Amino acid sequence: MVEKLKTSKPKIIDPKNLLLGEGPIWIPDTKSLIWLDIKGKSLHTFSYIPKNITDKKLEKTTTWILPILNSSMFLVGTEDGVEEYNYNENKFEIKLKIEEDLPNNRLNDAKIDKNGNLWFGTMDDTEKKESGSFYCLKPNYELIKIDDFYTVTNGPAITHDDKKLYHVSSLQKKVFCYDKNNTTLSNKRIFFELDPNDGYPDGLTIDDENFIWLAVWGGSKVVRISPDGDVDKIIRFPTSQITSCVFGGSEMNILFVTSASVGKNLSEDEHAGNLFSVETNKKGAPSPNFG
Repeated sequence: MVEKLKTSKPKIIDPKNLLLGEGPIWIPDTKSLIWLDIKGKSLHTFSYIPKNITDKKLEKTTTWILPILNSSMFLVGTEDGVEEYNYNENKFEIKLKIEEDLPNNRLNDAKIDKNGNLWFGTMDDTEKKESGSFYCLKPNYELIKIDDFYTVTNGPAITHDDKKLYHVSSLQKKVFCYDKNNTTLSNKRIFFELDPNDGYPDGLTIDDENFIWLAVWGGSKVVRISPDGDVDKIIRFPTSQITSCVFGGSEMNILFVTSASVGKNLSEDEHAGNLFSVETNKKGAPSPNFG
């Protein structure tokens, strides 16, 4: 019998009002969480033991950060494309430029599958044109365009058996599901759709029961959704622009949740841009490595 979900109330881990907190990732080797402020061009690290937070200014707009196999470097998405990032020296090295012909586009969200492939989307930074696409980048840096005509791409998330991939079209308020066979996706369908009066689907993660945890921008919440697309639980937060979430902690049962303060009056929304944690009785898995 599957144990019913239990969660604690959200706890504030970092009270800074980041403009666009995003891209949280748990690093098991250092027992730390790394996340970004895309609009604020900064990188933040929460060390679990001992509990402390460090901040770095970045020279480039950086949208996600992920581990590389057998390397101390990280793979990052920047204003220029896919790069390698040296955390200790705070330096970038471009590996592959993306959509140079679309200067208003930028990379947005990304995940790595168990075969070391990177899945990421691009978006129109003005959030007006359907100029964004969805890509797969193989470890040999072969780039495959999977899908296009997105205004704001988000997600993605991949089931633990590597057979399904979820991807978000935020302005359409839809989460899509594809059947996955290594780097080939097929049978695109709507998995979950937010109500017209609700917020917008943003980043998401997946737990060991293959339930989706979806951050809702403008909805003040994270929604846990069953593999059948049914709402299982809603976790409420004291700020509206919830951007992304990931599991971490020594038992991998802590949900870390990012948020944004862009466009907000902080006297009315004092927790905008904060980092939160929610203790659960469910677990996630660390990100696989690129390569």
